[in-house]
Amino acid sequence: MRAITGNSASRGTICYLAATLMLTVASGSARAAVVISSGATKNIACASGVCTPTAKFAVLNVGQLESLLASGKVKVTTGGAKASDITITAALSWASSNRLALTAYRSITINKAVAVNGTGALILVTNNGGTGGTLSFGRTGHISFLSTANNLTINGAAYTLVADTTTLANDITSNPGGDFALASDYNATGNPSFVGTMFTGNFQGLGNTISDLEVTSSSEYTGLFAQVGPGGTVENTRLTKATITINNNIGSENNDAQGGILVGLNQGLLEGDSVDGHVRGQNTVFAGGLVGYNEGGSVVASYASATVTANDRFERENSLVGGLVGYNNMGLISNSYATGEVKSFSNDSVGGLIGFDVGGTIANSYATGSVKGGSGATVGGLAGYNASSSNSAGSGGTIIGSYSTGAASVGSDSFVGGLVGEEDTANPDSACYWDTTTSGITNPSQGAGKPSNDPGITGLSTAQLQAGLPSGFDPTIWGESPSINGGLPYLLALPPPA
Repeated sequence: MRAITGNSASRGTICYLAATLMLTVASGSARAAVVISSGATKNIACASGVCTPTAKFAVLNVGQLESLLASGKVKVTTGGAKASDITITAALSWASSNRLALTAYRSITINKAVAVNGTGALILVTNNGGTGGTLSFGRTGHISFLSTANNLTINGAAYTLVADTTTLANDITSNPGGDFALASDYNATGNPSFVGTMFTGNFQGLGNTISDLEVTSSSEYTGLFAQVGPGGTVENTRLTKATITINNNIGSENNDAQGGILVGLNQGLLEGDSVDGHVRGQNTVFAGGLVGYNEGGSVVASYASATVTANDRFERENSLVGGLVGYNNMGLISNSYATGEVKSFSNDSVGGLIGFDVGGTIANSYATGSVKGGSGATVGGLAGYNASSSNSAGSGGTIIGSYSTGAASVGSDSFVGGLVGEEDTANPDSACYWDTTTSGITNPSQGAGKPSNDPGITGLSTAQLQAGLPSGFDPTIWGESPSINGGLPYLLALPPPA
C-alpha cells in the first residue's frame, strides 16, 4: 500500500477542535423560536411591517404573513435574544413585489416550501447577535423563485440566482469567489455541464434539487463542482439520480483522479448537502458518494445514498473508495451518514463512509451500506483505513461516537473489520460500534481487521443497537425510534427518509 500523508500539521488540530466545538454546541439546551406555521398566531406583534415576538416561544400564522406580504414588505425577527431561531413549518408563498426579511438571533430552518412567485425579494439573516447559527432545510423544505431576476440576500451578501448547471459553470468561471444560489429545482437530463473552475465563493442550493446529472470525465477532478477551494462553501444542495464516471487517464499509476457526485476535491465546507445515484471509478481513483478527496475540508450534516464502485488496472496501486468520502486527508466528517453499497475489485481501501482517513476526525456519523474489496484490500463497515498524520505526531485519525451496520467482505490476503479495515493511529477511537448481526463479523475482537481488539470499538447485535442509545452517544445529537432508521440510532438533525 502507498504511504499517504497529510499536508498540514495544523489542520488536524483545527479539525479536532471543530469537532469538539460542534459537540459542545449540539449538546446545549433547546432554544426558543418564532415558528411560522398553520397554527394560530400567538406571542407575536406585527406593526408597521415588523413582526416581533413578545415571548420566547411565538407562532406567526402563515396565512396572516401572506396577507401582510400582499400589501407591503414584512420583517420577521426574533427580537434580539428574546427568541433565538426562526422555523418555517407550513408552505409559504406570495406573488407580490414585496420583500420578506427573516432575521434570527441564531438559526433559520426551512421545513416546508417557500415560493417567491412574484418579483419580490428575500432577505435572510442568521446570527444577528448570536453565534453558531445556520440556515438549514428539512427534507421537504426549499426556497424557489419566479426567476433569476429576483433578489436574494443572505447575511448581507447579494446572491446571483442561477437556474441550470451551464449558467452556474459560466458564472463561476467569470467570478470564482462569488455568491450563487439555485433558484429552483432543475432537471439536468442531457446537460453534462459541471463547474470546472476551482470555486472559492459561496453556493446555496436553498434545499432545491438537481436531478439526473450525468458526467463522464477523464480530468483529475470530477463532480458537480470539480474543486471547492479554501474558503469555499457548498450548502443545502441536493442531487438525485446522478451518475458520475471517473476515467483516470491522466498518465500513470502514481496519479489519482478524484471524484464524487457533489465535489471532486474539497478544501472548504460542505454542509447540509445530499446525493444519490452512482459513482464509477476506473484506474486508481479517490471515489466517494459525496466527495472524492476531502483535503483539510469539512463535511457536516450531509449524506449520500450512492453506489460507489472502483476498478483498478494498476496492481501495485490502490483506490480509496467510500460511501460518503473516498479520501479524508486531515479533514472533518461530522454528523453525516452514507447508505449506499461500496465495492472494489482490487487491493483498495474501502469503507461504508470513508475509504481512507489520515489525520482527520470522524464524529457522530454512520454507514449502513455493504462493503466489498478485492484481494489485498482493507475493508471496514465505516472506514477502510484510518491513520494518524505523519506530518504531526499523533495528529488526527480520530473516530468518535460513530457506528456501522453494513456487511463487509474481502478477497484473500486482506484485512476486514466490522468498523475499520486497518487502523494505525495514536488516537484511540471512542464510543464506536458495529452491528455483529448484519455485518457478518461476529468475532468481538474484529472491530478492526488490524489490529485485533482495537480499543474503543465494540460489537453489538442489531437488537442491542435498537434497545437504546449505545454508551457514549449524546442524546442531544442521536435519537432512537422504532419507526425511524429501522429502530437504529439516527441523527436528530438529519433523520433518514421514512
